[in-house]
Amino acid sequence: MTENNRTSRFMGKYQVTASEIAKLKEQATSHPLGKKFLVEGSLDSVAATFGVHAFVVDAARESLNAMPQGVEPKLELVQESTISK
Repeated sequence: MTENNRTSRFMGKYQVTASEIAKLKEQATSHPLGKKFLVEGSLDSVAATFGVHAFVVDAARESLNAMPQGVEPKLELVQESTISK
């Protein structure tokens, strides 16, 4: 595999390629569970469903950075006053 085909992200001995990320996002788009599953599903479930390494899922999520339209991030906001010091 050529160096220009790799993402700049190096994760241990496994290097995620741009083509792996693109393929996963394409699969998620056409999958019944959709991109929402890619973004919100548990890491191991998403990796197993699409037959990819968990690092590919992480990289795809990172590349999506901004949530796709219609997908709300699953975040729980905590007010600073409720955090014990």
